Amino acid sequence: MLQIHDPKATERTMPLFRLGFRPLFLFGSAFSILALSLWVLQMLGLISIQPHGNLLWWHGHEMLFGFTAAIIVGFLLTAVQNWTGNPGLSGTPLKALVLLWLLPRVMLINNSWVPFEAVMLLDLAFLPISAWVLAEAVIRVKQWRNLIFVPVLLLMTLANAISYYGLLSSNPGLSHNALYGAAFIVVFLIALLGGRVIPFFTERATKWQRRPNLPWLEAANFIAIGALVITVITQFNTALPWAAGISSLLLLVRFCRWGGQHSLGTPLLWSLHLSYLCIPLGLMLIASGLPVSAGFHLAAVGGMGGMILAMMARVSLGHTGRTLTPPKPMTVCFGLILLGAALRATASLVPSFYLTGIWMAGIAWVLAFGGFCYFYGKLLCQPRLDGRPG
Repeated sequence: MLQIHDPKATERTMPLFRLGFRPLFLFGSAFSILALSLWVLQMLGLISIQPHGNLLWWHGHEMLFGFTAAIIVGFLLTAVQNWTGNPGLSGTPLKALVLLWLLPRVMLINNSWVPFEAVMLLDLAFLPISAWVLAEAVIRVKQWRNLIFVPVLLLMTLANAISYYGLLSSNPGLSHNALYGAAFIVVFLIALLGGRVIPFFTERATKWQRRPNLPWLEAANFIAIGALVITVITQFNTALPWAAGISSLLLLVRFCRWGGQHSLGTPLLWSLHLSYLCIPLGLMLIASGLPVSAGFHLAAVGGMGGMILAMMARVSLGHTGRTLTPPKPMTVCFGLILLGAALRATASLVPSFYLTGIWMAGIAWVLAFGGFCYFYGKLLCQPRLDGRPG
């Protein structure tokens, strides 16, 4: 399908705001470095910050709804241009959306700037507006298959709203579980996207031939993850090990069908495979009865963080007209994020290693995403090499 666009309008738009992945990948990654650095420095007692809510809530909330949400929206608003053949969000509307994402990030860092309720309303608007933009583009060309991402974004909004409500109603347990639930909604989304792109990328880059999806396995995976989300949010703790164990097993079976053994010579592939693997391994730790924080952070740092880093590295090359060969130091960055996941999970399992593990994992994250900002920042601010929109 041909992409219809006005070349003159594209030329007048600053390259950074020509498609959603550009500002949201760059600003989202830079924000994660800032937020995680502040969190680690506070944990070590080197600085003192007073964010809205409380420090623990702010850390979890901002890594999910500050960093992760920005990358997800950037990816979807970029992918929808390919899906539909119509121009994606760009120019002034994109700038407005990025500003809507950025303002709550700034306001939440200090609880003396803006009333909490005002920040909440701004923050809760970002994902629904992004979902509306996505839905409008998909419905226009009747691509109902891709409409599934809209309810996922709205479910994330609901989890975000519950986390705010938990704080406002002095129910920190509810707020805490809402953030866990939001993380597993992201796991659902990664499972959905991973099943589409990982085997496809592996087939295109290697001699491995992709296997057709098994409808029963796909359905079972998403039902199991949905049950896990409900279990977490409703605080049905006795069912959590079972829900996590079943989800882990199904995700592993699915993963084993994606030709991971053929990806080891290609950093853009093995980073996707190994990062995705962190999710079922993290759920397996949760199912085993070990501290939930260990399994959760293995899935969050290694699974979500690693998949995000690998996808950003690939999408940023492909959608700027470059060859799919990342700078060689990015291979180290892919490894660092997996190392950070292992360190953070170990910190939750070994009390004597807790603070050390946190700052070491934090450094690994900062170096990994700092590498992305350094090696891709200039690229994201330049026009496509082939002159196409985006």
